[in-house]
Amino acid sequence: MNLNDRLSFTIQLSTLLQSGTPLLKCLIIIRSTNNKSKKHWLDKVIQDIQRGLLLSQALRIASCGFDSFYCGLLEIGEHSGQLDTLLTKISNDLIRQEMLRSKLKKILTYPACVLFICLGMVTSMLIWVIPSFEHIFQSFSAQLPPLTQFLLHLSRLTQEYVFVFIFSFFMIALISCYLWIRSISTQRYVDQFFLKIPIFNKLLQHVLLARWTATIAILQQSGVPLLEAMRISARCSDNWVVHDLSVRIYQLLCQGQNIHTSAVLSDSNELLFDPMSIQLLRVGEESGSLTSMLNYLANFHEKKLDENLSVLMETLEPMLVIIMGLIVGTMVIALYLPLFQLGQIV
Repeated sequence: MNLNDRLSFTIQLSTLLQSGTPLLKCLIIIRSTNNKSKKHWLDKVIQDIQRGLLLSQALRIASCGFDSFYCGLLEIGEHSGQLDTLLTKISNDLIRQEMLRSKLKKILTYPACVLFICLGMVTSMLIWVIPSFEHIFQSFSAQLPPLTQFLLHLSRLTQEYVFVFIFSFFMIALISCYLWIRSISTQRYVDQFFLKIPIFNKLLQHVLLARWTATIAILQQSGVPLLEAMRISARCSDNWVVHDLSVRIYQLLCQGQNIHTSAVLSDSNELLFDPMSIQLLRVGEESGSLTSMLNYLANFHEKKLDENLSVLMETLEPMLVIIMGLIVGTMVIALYLPLFQLGQIV
C-alpha cells in the first residue's frame, strides 16, 4: 500500500469516527467504496475485528503497509479512548510526508527529464546523423580535425556496442536492485553516501530531520515516553542513518544521557545534525519544552527545504540547458569543421 492509499484510509476513518459511527461500520463503509468483486486487504481486517481484535492488532496482522509508528499511535488511541484524535494526528503526519516526498520529486524530475532528452539526442546523432557525414568526409583528401576524428570514432563505437551498453546498463541496475533488497549493509552504505554528496546532502538532511523531529514530537504529544518514542522511530524509519541515530540515542538515554548529548555522541551526528539543531534540542530539553522545540525544528527544516529547493531549481534549470547546448553544439561544430576547412582550401 502506498502513502496516498494510507492517507486516504486514515482521513476517511477519522472523519467517520468523529461523526459518531462505530469502528466496524466505518470499515465496512470504507470497504464499500472499493471494488467488491476483488479481494481487498480490509476484508481480513474486518474479519479480525469481528473476532474481537483491536484495529491496531488487525492492521499489524494484515501486513498491508502500516508501520509500527502508525499502529503504535492507534494502540495509544484505543486505550485512551481518543482514536479519532490520534487518527487526525496520523493523517497530518502523512500529509507532511507526502509534501516532503513531492518536494523531492519536484527537484529530481526536471533534471532527470532533461538528462534523458539530452542522452536521447546525443545517441540518435551518434547512431544515425554522424554516419551520414562520415561518408561525405571519406571523399576528402585532407586530414580531419582531431575533434571530428574523435566524434567519428565515438559514433562507430556506439553503433557497434549500443546493445552491449544497454544490456550492461540493465544488468548493473538488476544487480544493484538485488543487492539493495538483500543486503542491509548495502542499504546503509547508500543512505550514508547520499548524505555525503555536495548540495544534495543539505536537501536530504532537511528532509530526514523534518521527518525525524516530527515523528518524535507526535509520539511525545500522544503520551509516549521518550525512550519508547526512540524505539518506535527506529523501527518505522526507512533510512538507515536515521534508524542508527534513533538506536544510538536510545542506548545513550538508557545510560542516563540527555537527548542533545546523545545526538552529539551518535555516529550520525556529522551526517544529520547542524549546530543550531543541537542547541535548540538542548534549550528545549532544559526548559521542559522538548515537544514544542521538536515541532519547531520540524517546521524549520521544512521551510529551509523549500528555500533550498527554490534556489536550486533557479540555478539548475539554466545550468542544464547550457550543458545540453554545449554538448549538442560541440557535436555540430565537430561535424562542420571539415566543411569549413574545405571551403577555405577551395
